[in-house]
Amino acid sequence: MPVNLENFRPAYEKWVADSLVDYQAGNMKEIVKKYPFVESTDIPWTPYSGVPSDQTFALITSGGLFLKDQQPPFDTKSIHGDLSFREIPRTVRQTDLDFAHAHYDHSLARQDFNIVFPVERFCELEGDGIVGKVAETHYSFSYVNDAARLVTEAVPELLDRIRAQGVDVLFMVPV
Repeated sequence: MPVNLENFRPAYEKWVADSLVDYQAGNMKEIVKKYPFVESTDIPWTPYSGVPSDQTFALITSGGLFLKDQQPPFDTKSIHGDLSFREIPRTVRQTDLDFAHAHYDHSLARQDFNIVFPVERFCELEGDGIVGKVAETHYSFSYVNDAARLVTEAVPELLDRIRAQGVDVLFMVPV
């Protein structure tokens, strides 16, 4: 996905400077209108190919999930968001999780985390032979506003981990 991060960076820094007071006051609608979204010059996805029953699947959510008492929550105070991600095992249960994301209502996800992280549904598909394998480890991000740092810092590390697991298909659940 060709994107010009050099154009994004100064626009983003200006947005941060212009939006910080509104962000701290919780005026999200106003600052989102001014955000310098990254624009791609091509289609930003890879068409699916393969046979699902022969492939390994992993999940990524931007729902801000983390393991209670085992992982730190995401930073929800910074205008930049939090570039880090959390590893979530396929065996996770609702009671193992908490949510750290300041920009959506967690009430339904607290009732059933599969709304934002459908790992149990994928395990059912594995059990039914529809997908070959569900990876042992999956990933959660929270919100990230600094797209340049996300693409240059967090994503390469995440991709290394995903490749090391032999994942064929990465199912992304945006929140």
